[in-house]
Amino acid sequence: MMTLAISTAGCVDDGGVFDPRPRDLPFDAELVANSIFSLRFAPDNAVVAQIRTISAVLGLSGASANEVARTRERGQLDRLSLLRTFKPRSLERAVASRAAFKAQGKNVPLFPINFLGKEFIFDAGIDAYVEFSDGGPQNGVRFELYVVDLASGLPALPLQPIGFVDLIDQSDAVSTRLVVRAFDTTGGNSVTIANYFVDGAFAINPNGISVSLLSDGFVLDQNGRFDFQLDELLEADDLAQVTRISSVHRVVSDEGTDVRLEVEGDLAFDGSHADLFFKLDIDGAEGLTLVDLAVVDGAQDGEIRHNGRLEVVVDGTVTSPTFDAVGGPSFTFAELAALDEILFGIDDVLLFASELFVPLADIFGI
Repeated sequence: MMTLAISTAGCVDDGGVFDPRPRDLPFDAELVANSIFSLRFAPDNAVVAQIRTISAVLGLSGASANEVARTRERGQLDRLSLLRTFKPRSLERAVASRAAFKAQGKNVPLFPINFLGKEFIFDAGIDAYVEFSDGGPQNGVRFELYVVDLASGLPALPLQPIGFVDLIDQSDAVSTRLVVRAFDTTGGNSVTIANYFVDGAFAINPNGISVSLLSDGFVLDQNGRFDFQLDELLEADDLAQVTRISSVHRVVSDEGTDVRLEVEGDLAFDGSHADLFFKLDIDGAEGLTLVDLAVVDGAQDGEIRHNGRLEVVVDGTVTSPTFDAVGGPSFTFAELAALDEILFGIDDVLLFASELFVPLADIFGI
């Protein structure tokens, strides 16, 4: 498994490692917005789209879960809606259900026993994957990958194979772990286009169930390569009827932009109330930009700092933010649009994380 590794070119002196990235450039909202543009994980990513299809045709998840996943396009859902759509309560119950079997000494595989070690190809005549050979991994399943028709979510016709994906069960007594390894074979050689794991574990606390979700590795899409580490903790409080969310997600793009998002706060079981804090760090060629944002039931306030200087005060609502310049002229329309894009970076990272968690969520049937 390839994990996130960040190399900083520089030289060592008496003061330590010299960081060549600029820390004294003035704030340019448009440049900062452009630096995170590539982090918009494509909604038609071949691997994720195919796993949704695989889960649906094998009956591993309900149609509603896949429809929700397909509509998670940027701009359709704000950061609160993304957290609500992910249905943390459903995932908690699913993980707890599997863990209950393990507590009884039962090893519940992620896949039906008769699928293990098998390779499946898509049959366009019946819109379903069918068994092809015994070429799959011993503790998992292999599926051929195709160009996807985004309108239907199924492989496009005529079928255009692009490679294969191995879904591997590496669960143990502590956690449920799915490993995803996908390969592009169109160029004559096998090129790895995804190599990551998604891990779910649970614990019982006095007020409910807590679930830990982890994912680590890399994926490729038309926007380039993304290395990532995703860490999410969901703690249910049955008495207060809320889920406490604590997450730290880190994504690094091909261009070297390093984005870190922290989310802390409460989300009501029924979605009627949210009290959340978002902290977004964008470390790129323009320097270090920090976004601190508190959101309570859609109303938000916060600030944007660049290279240590307070530049912007944020107010308004999630869907209609306002931006006030600190110690400078009012923002132009272009700058206001760029500031909105910077806040959308929060949504982009949440969307990226939710898409990477899709395979585990689909297999759990939420």
